[in-house]
This record gives sequence, structure tokens and C-alpha cells, in this order.
Amino acid sequence: MVHEYGKETLSLEFKSDLKRLPDDDLLDAVVALANSDGGTVYLGVEDDGTPTGIDKVHQDAVGLSAMIANRTVPPVSARAQIVGTEKTPVMQIDVPKSRSVVSTKSGKVLRRRMKVDGTPESVPMYPYEIVTRLSDLGRLDFSAQPVPDATRDDFDPLERDRLRRIIGTYQSSDRNLLELTDEELEKSLQADVMELLHVDANQAYYQLSKLVKGGKLGVIGRGKGTRYTIGGFTGRK
Repeated sequence: MVHEYGKETLSLEFKSDLKRLPDDDLLDAVVALANSDGGTVYLGVEDDGTPTGIDKVHQDAVGLSAMIANRTVPPVSARAQIVGTEKTPVMQIDVPKSRSVVSTKSGKVLRRRMKVDGTPESVPMYPYEIVTRLSDLGRLDFSAQPVPDATRDDFDPLERDRLRRIIGTYQSSDRNLLELTDEELEKSLQADVMELLHVDANQAYYQLSKLVKGGKLGVIGRGKGTRYTIGGFTGRK
């Protein structure tokens, strides 16, 4: 028997439609692919790669794409098209990689993984995996997360002194900041600038960009002469 569609992989899922696949099962497959690296679902293909055709209710490609978008959160923009032969039509559903974590409208969050035997499967994505996924996608900054039970005593006093020296170095800085207590200074600068004092250049630039986008820093000039300002304090890129 010729297997026209090869075999299943992390990015390739086969779904039989001989018994009219429930929409929930199809949505599970779509969500799992979206939460991985994207891929394709072939509806109407058996697990061994043999095409057996799709049920009449699933032959509307536009309607199928709309159903997927309406029942996923955030909506997955899957592209569906009929392939195969006239006698044995197969629905090809291309699923893009999501830039966030996707769930079904009923709240199921799944991902793809390889089993011990080398075959793929869709499994639940647990809370700690969701956090990791968001971080990998650049949607979650661990350094910006609250630290339970942390107090001001956990701040490095040497970094506070270094911050004051930096403020005092620039003539255009607000010298009034130097008259503030440590706590007042931290509140004035919202403590974000302190993160920039003990990271490498790439991390610092990334943090600066975030602060500019968030409206916490102003920016003057472009290129190597770029200056960032906050409450009168100015630093160069």
C-alpha cells in the first residue's frame, strides 16, 4: 500500500474522517501545532499515511477555517484547502506558529512532543510550561516578574552608590536626585534603571528599548549619540 503522505512528525498530523472526526478533536490538533512550531493537519488521512477521504460536512474549506478561528483563543488563522483526488479528497489545514499561547475556547492548552517510540503526540501544556513558552517567544520577561518576599534590603548598596555616581557625572542630570534618600531615589527612577547597571551591553540595550516603548524613558538623537532621559537624568547608549 502506497503511503502518499509519508508519516506523522512534530509538524505533521493525520486525522481520519471515516467516522466524521469531532470538531473538538480537530481543534486539539490545531492548538497543539500552533503552540509548537506550526505545521499541517491532513484531515482524511489514516495514521499510516493512507488517504481515505473526508466527510461531506468537512468539505467546506472556508467554513472549516472560520470554525477554527472562532473556537481558538487567541484565534488561529489556519488556511484550509482540499487536496488529493476527486474520489478521495483530503483537507489540508496549514497551522501557523503562534506568537502567544493558544487554547481552545473550552480552555484546553496542548503542545506537540515525541514519544519514546519516536512517534509524535499532542499533550497538555502545564502552567510551568506556559511560562517557559511565553519566555521563549519573547512575551514574558522573567527579570520583570515580582520577587516574593523580597525587601529593599535585597538591593545591592554598591549599585545604589554606582547609580548616584552616574547621576553626578552628567552635567545635564537632575542633581536634586542626589538629595533624595535611597528609597525616594528608587521610587523616582522606578528601580528599572538599576537593572541596567549589572547586565551586559546587549541586555542593557534590550531593557532600554523596553523602557522607551513603555514611556518610562525619553530618547534624544540616534545612533551612537543616542541619549536616554528619565526625570532629568541622562545616559548615553
